[in-house]
Amino acid sequence: MDDGTVERRGRVVMQVRWSDVDLFGHVNNAAFLRYLDDARFTQFPRMGVDENGTMTASLLVVAKHEIDYLAPLRFRPTPFVVEVWVPRLGRSSVDVAYEVLDADAPGATVCLRARSRMVQLDSATHTPRPFTDEERATFAAYPGPDPHLRGW
Repeated sequence: MDDGTVERRGRVVMQVRWSDVDLFGHVNNAAFLRYLDDARFTQFPRMGVDENGTMTASLLVVAKHEIDYLAPLRFRPTPFVVEVWVPRLGRSSVDVAYEVLDADAPGATVCLRARSRMVQLDSATHTPRPFTDEERATFAAYPGPDPHLRGW
């Protein structure tokens, strides 16, 4: 990264489920959104729920997704990887970036690149709520650059 920050990505290993595959023989676009959600909640497990799975006083909700589908991912027994990092952390919003790789090995093909804008809301008022120092530290542990997404 240009500012001297060391990039750190979370890595979540997953399996393609038969129900994820569409009539074209590859993972459907809606299944990829579930993969991104699963990876985000695996990497940041306390996003709106406590350690018992109970809703907290704050909610982290999706405001926007940007996704580039780059290569097909097909049903197979070998796992794939979702890498997760945080390119931007605001007062009450955070961008989470992702790459879906077709293998858990160096040089794996990038099947998807994406970014989600998340906004922290107070659960009672549904208005933006600033992140606490603890929440900020959780996200700040995975810094990285903006994902390289194609323009329209």
